[in-house]
Amino acid sequence: MKFLPISINISNQQILVIGGGKVALHKIQLLKRFTDSFKVIAPEILDDIKAIEGVEFDERKYQKGDLQGYLLVYVTTNDHELNHRISDEAKAYNCLVNIADDSSYSDFVSPAIMVHDNMTVSVGSDGKNVKASIQLRNQIKSFLEE
Repeated sequence: MKFLPISINISNQQILVIGGGKVALHKIQLLKRFTDSFKVIAPEILDDIKAIEGVEFDERKYQKGDLQGYLLVYVTTNDHELNHRISDEAKAYNCLVNIADDSSYSDFVSPAIMVHDNMTVSVGSDGKNVKASIQLRNQIKSFLEE
């Protein structure tokens, strides 16, 4: 599977995170660097997520139709059947979905990102080697900071 690296304007766009655990927290911390316009849905949501300013959350199970109106959806649950169902449903709502633990069901993957002044550098591995992406991003960061 090959993913096209792009930068997307998320101004005035709605983003949904489904899941409320540590992986969701990581995705939210990434998103907060670029927008405050997102919502979290999960039956249980970490207090660390609830404490993040501007996070809208709904502590309940995912329901069919929750994807309506969202451009990007990050799915971070540990329920593989639910994740796949959400991926299938996303097509009906024309939203792009990222299944955190299964790039084969994802429309996009999150690269390792760094921002330096007005430049954004991202390193991706098509979701196959996240650690290598992070290492290369960190090398680029060190180079730029010198």
